Amino acid sequence: MRESVHIDSGALSAEIVTTGAAIRSIYLQGISHSLILGVRDLGYYQAGNDEYFGATIGRFANRIGAGHLQIEGEAHRLACNDPPNHLHGGPTGFSVRSWAIEERRKDSVTLAYVSQDGEEGYPARVEARATFAVSNDAALTITYEAETDRTTVVNLTSHLYFNLDGDGDIRDHRLDVAADHYLPIDAGALPDGRILPVAGTLFDFRQAKPLRDAPDPLDHNFCLARGITSEPRPVATLASARSGVRMRLATTEPGLQVYNGAKLDGTVLDLAGRPIGSRAAAALEPQGWPDSPNRPDFPPAVLRPGETYRHRSVYRFETV
Repeated sequence: MRESVHIDSGALSAEIVTTGAAIRSIYLQGISHSLILGVRDLGYYQAGNDEYFGATIGRFANRIGAGHLQIEGEAHRLACNDPPNHLHGGPTGFSVRSWAIEERRKDSVTLAYVSQDGEEGYPARVEARATFAVSNDAALTITYEAETDRTTVVNLTSHLYFNLDGDGDIRDHRLDVAADHYLPIDAGALPDGRILPVAGTLFDFRQAKPLRDAPDPLDHNFCLARGITSEPRPVATLASARSGVRMRLATTEPGLQVYNGAKLDGTVLDLAGRPIGSRAAAALEPQGWPDSPNRPDFPPAVLRPGETYRHRSVYRFETV
C-alpha cells in the first residue's frame, strides 16, 4: 500500500513515499520550493516511476552488462530492461516495491523490504532497510543496510533529481566532484572498461564549473575511491547562484553517477504542475561502480552471509 511520510527537523523537511522508498520533496527553511523534483501524481510512483524520481535503487544501482551476473562460479541471467543491459535492479526492482514502515519519528523514518531469492534473477534472500533522517543543521542523511542468506551482490542508491531553483533547467548550476578519474561509456551507456583521468577533459569537475560546460549528455560514473569507506567523506558540491542554495554531499560510496537529465521528456508533471523536461534536474547518485560484478578491477559489490552492507550519504543544504 502506498503511503506518504513527512519528516521535519525545523531546518529541513522531506516527504518519503513508501512505494520505492522514494523521496518526493525536500524543503529548506526559508526556501519556498522543493530542492529536488518530485512527481505531482502520487500514483506515478506506484505505476512504475520510469524515471526513478527520488527512488531507492536496488538490488544493483546502474547497469550490468548484457544482464549477465556470475557469483561463485554460478551464472545468473537478469532482465535487460535497458537493452542490451540490465538497469537499476530491473523492471520490478526496489524502486517499485512496497516498503514497510519499521520505525517512525518526527525527524526520521526507517523502511524495510525483503527481496526474495530469484527476484529479478538475483540469487539469495536479501533483507534491506532504508533510514531517512533530517537534522537541525539542514542535513538529510540516508542510510542503507542489507543482509543476505547466501552470497549475492548489493549496490543501493537514492536517485534524487536536484534543481536548487525549483524550476527552469540546471545548466547554470555549478558542480564540483572530488574525483581524479571517471569511467568512459559505450553506446549503451555501459562502462567500456577503461578508467581514465579527468585532467584535460570536460569531465574535470575538481574545480566547480557550470553543468553547461560538461559533456552533454552526461551520464557517467566518477571514481571517488576503491571501496566503501567507514564514514562519509565530502565528495561533491552543487550550487545555484539564482536561488543562493548550495548542497554539499558526503558519502561512504566509491562512485558518484552524475546524470544531467538529458532524457527527461516532459511526460510527467512536477509538484507545481510543470512538465519535467530535458535537463530540468541533475541526478547525483552515490553508489558502487557500474558493471562491477563483471569487472574484477572495479571495487567489488559482493555481500556474503554474516556481513552487513552499509551505505550512508549526507546531503547538507545551505543558503549562500
